[in-house]
Amino acid sequence: MKIKVSLGLKIRELRKKQGISQEKFSELIDMNPRQIVRIESGESFPTAENLEKIAEALNIKPQELFFTEEFESEKFLREEIKKSVDKLNNKDLKTIYLIIKNL
Repeated sequence: MKIKVSLGLKIRELRKKQGISQEKFSELIDMNPRQIVRIESGESFPTAENLEKIAEALNIKPQELFFTEEFESEKFLREEIKKSVDKLNNKDLKTIYLIIKNL
């Protein structure tokens, strides 16, 4: 499963567990409701700033958004991260660097 899809599913799961509608969630994090749909469906990946807003609205640490059963294997994680990083442009690399640096 791709990281975008896994992240989207995790956000949707946590949001629903807390009984927050997509509309209310979009208000909490000051984001267009359509963007929430795109993130939760795995079509889009939130910016670092929006990851922080999402985590805050869900009362969790940002890194907890990436905790899933699928990611138990260190080897799997390293391979998937390498594949993803190899495809990034310079701007996206800087964003990922800042996320990792602040974990």
